Amino acid sequence: MSKARVMVVEDESIVAIDITQRLESLGYEVTATASTGEKAVEMAKKTKPDIILMDIVLKGDMDGIEAAEEISKHLKVLIVYITAYSDEETLKRAKVTGPFGYIIKPFEDRELHSIIEVALYKHELEKKLTESNELFRAILTSLTDILFTVDSYGTLTMVSSGPLERYGLSEEDVTGKKIHEVFDDDINMEMVRRALEGESVSYEWTWSAHEEFHFQTTMSPLRDFEERITGAVGIHRDVTEAAAARKALEMETMINRSLAELSRKLLQPLTLEEILESIAENAMKLTGSRYSLAGFFESPGRLKNYSLGGDVLEECHVKGEGSEYLKMGGLWDWVLENRKPIMTNNPGEDPRSGGVPGGHVELSNFLAAPSILNGELAGIVAVSGKDGDYTERDLETVERLADIYALAIHRKLEEDRVKASEEKNRALVEKFLKIVTEVLEELK
Repeated sequence: MSKARVMVVEDESIVAIDITQRLESLGYEVTATASTGEKAVEMAKKTKPDIILMDIVLKGDMDGIEAAEEISKHLKVLIVYITAYSDEETLKRAKVTGPFGYIIKPFEDRELHSIIEVALYKHELEKKLTESNELFRAILTSLTDILFTVDSYGTLTMVSSGPLERYGLSEEDVTGKKIHEVFDDDINMEMVRRALEGESVSYEWTWSAHEEFHFQTTMSPLRDFEERITGAVGIHRDVTEAAAARKALEMETMINRSLAELSRKLLQPLTLEEILESIAENAMKLTGSRYSLAGFFESPGRLKNYSLGGDVLEECHVKGEGSEYLKMGGLWDWVLENRKPIMTNNPGEDPRSGGVPGGHVELSNFLAAPSILNGELAGIVAVSGKDGDYTERDLETVERLADIYALAIHRKLEEDRVKASEEKNRALVEKFLKIVTEVLEELK
C-alpha cells in the first residue's frame, strides 16, 4: 500500500518541523509545509496531498478555516484541523468546511496517527458509499421499468427517474405523493395495502396519462433489519407494446373468424341483395365504421344493386336500396378509374375528392376497395365514419371483403346463368313435347 501523502500548515516553524518529523516516523510522506493560508492554498494545488493538517490560527489575512474553504473549491482533500482553541464559535466556523477531524495541541504521536488513519478510513468509506450511490443512481436512470418504494402510508419515497420522462413526469413530480395521486388507478393503493400486510402481489392495470399505457406490476413488503414491514417496494413494467400486440392478434383472429363465417354463409343460395347486405354489415363491423356500402355495377360508374349499412338511410338523402341506380363520383370515381383501393382520413382536403353534395352524411374519413371479377369491375365496398383514423389493417380487411364479394358475385352469376339455361331448355323441351303431342293427335 502506498504511503498517505500529508501536507502540514503551521505558522510556528519549530512546531511544523516537529510535526513533519513525527509524520515521517509514522510512515507518512510530507508533501509540503506552509505557514500562511495563502501559501497553503498554493502548495495544496501544486502537491495535491491526500490529507492536510491545518492549523486554524495562522498569520496573515487568511486563517486556516478560510484556507480550507478555498482549497476545497479546487481539490477533494481531507482536512484535519490542528488547534489550541476549542471554543464553540471557532468549532462552529470549522464545521462548515466539513473537516474529517480535530486534534488539540499538544498531542501525542499515537493521537496524530489515530486521527490520520480514522480520517483516511472514513474517507475511503465515503468514497465507496459515493461510488455505490452513483452506481445505484446510474442503474435507476438506465432502468426501463419504474422501480419505486412507498412508506406505510402509501407515499412514494423513491422512484427511478430514468423512464419517467416518457410519461411526462420527473422524479420531483412524484416523490412525496401518494401512489394513487401519481398513478391514478385505485388498484395500486389496494395492492399497497396488501403488501403492507405482508403479501407479495402481481397485477396488471391501465394508466391514462397523455396516452394510454398498460403496466404489469409486482410489489412486495419492505422490511427493516428487525423484519418489521415499513413499506413496500415494487416495479411497474410497461407492457403497452405487448398489450397492443395481443389486442392486434385478438382483432386479427376475430376478423379471420368473421370472414370465414361470412364465406360459409355466402356458399348458401342467396339473393344478390342478401349478398350485398352481408358484405356491407361485415365491412361496418370489422372496421368499426358508422356507415358502409356494398354495390354491384351493371354499367361503369353506376350501381344497379347496392346495400347501405348503419345510419346512412336516416342521415343521408338516399331514396332506398337495391332497385334504383346510384350515381358515383369524387373519391368513388378514383377507385373506379384506377381499380385501386383508397384510404383517406381527411377527405375534405384530399385532392382526389370532388366534395360532398348537400344533404350527404359528413365524411370524416373514407375507405373503399374495388371488387374485380374476371378482370372487370363488378362492385365496390366502402366504409366511413370510424371513430379515429383508418389503419392499414382496416384497408386490408376491406380488400379481403371485396375479394370475397367478387367470388360470391361470380358464384351468384354462374348460378343465375345455369338457372336461366335450365329454364330455357325446359321451355324448349316443353314446346317440343307439345308439338309431338299435337302431331300424334293428328295421326290418330
